[in-house]
Amino acid sequence: MNDMAEETLMDAFCRFRHQFRLLFMVSVLSLLVLGAVLPAIERGTGTYVITIIQLVTFAVTGSFSFGMMVICSRRAD
Repeated sequence: MNDMAEETLMDAFCRFRHQFRLLFMVSVLSLLVLGAVLPAIERGTGTYVITIIQLVTFAVTGSFSFGMMVICSRRAD
């Protein structure tokens, strides 16, 4: 019980490091697909705005998951 109280938030996150790898791969794939179709979407439309929002969201998610992978791999060493 005492060990659980000493676990940090980063320790809890690092238990899911394999899921962060999957999240990173999904984010990269989504960025590639959205980036490829973006030129075909007419600027100023709702679809264009949603695509830009998705690009930003996947970029942030991918950056976070990559950062967590790096931090957790350094902590494991």
